[in-house]
Amino acid sequence: MKADLIFQRYNEIKNNINLLKEKYNINYDIEIVAVSKYASLKTIKEFLSLNLDLPLAESKAQSLRDRAGELENFKNIKWHFIGRIQSNKIKYIVKFADLVQSVDSIEIAEIINKEAEKNNKIQNILLQFNISAESQKGGFNLSDYKKVYQNILKLENIKIKGLMGVASNSDDSNLIENEFESLNKIYNEINFEFSKNKISILSIGMTSDYHLAIKHGANMIRIGSGLLGSS
Repeated sequence: MKADLIFQRYNEIKNNINLLKEKYNINYDIEIVAVSKYASLKTIKEFLSLNLDLPLAESKAQSLRDRAGELENFKNIKWHFIGRIQSNKIKYIVKFADLVQSVDSIEIAEIINKEAEKNNKIQNILLQFNISAESQKGGFNLSDYKKVYQNILKLENIKIKGLMGVASNSDDSNLIENEFESLNKIYNEINFEFSKNKISILSIGMTSDYHLAIKHGANMIRIGSGLLGSS
């Protein structure tokens, strides 16, 4: 995909976000994450030539490692990791990811913490919750949020920046809205109950449903096909 088409899509998304912010009386910034996992290296380079200052997101640790190496001449790329985390690949994730969005178990968090300590790094993470309650999706149970937060908060080389969720792949907008709102509620409860250790990121919404996510408090949306396509 050429840079001019990417820029056109970016402007359309930004315009949509501004309209939604006005509609719902939102006065905070909403960050776009460019999901690059299905995009070709050529498309990613076209995107980077625009200097849009958006983070890129990969879902496989080895792809993150390889693409970070292939694009090392492009300065100031911020990488996010959004996929299921395999314990034996955490070394790649911690080395390259500015933000790990998909931490879905205390055990994984503990391994990330150890790897971050080896790298002399504080690893920024999001806690992924299984808002759709689908067995094939990762994530903590919503009802466990307090125990999860308390346990991971103790890890010295991890900084919990916020929460992440993936809604059901459904045409039922009411179902999707309920799922997003369930995580927004937990986000607000954590900030009330842990007022000395507040979080600032609510990462919900993708190309197909970000308009619903913004309605329910998203301040980070993950856009793949709607921005970079799939080739």
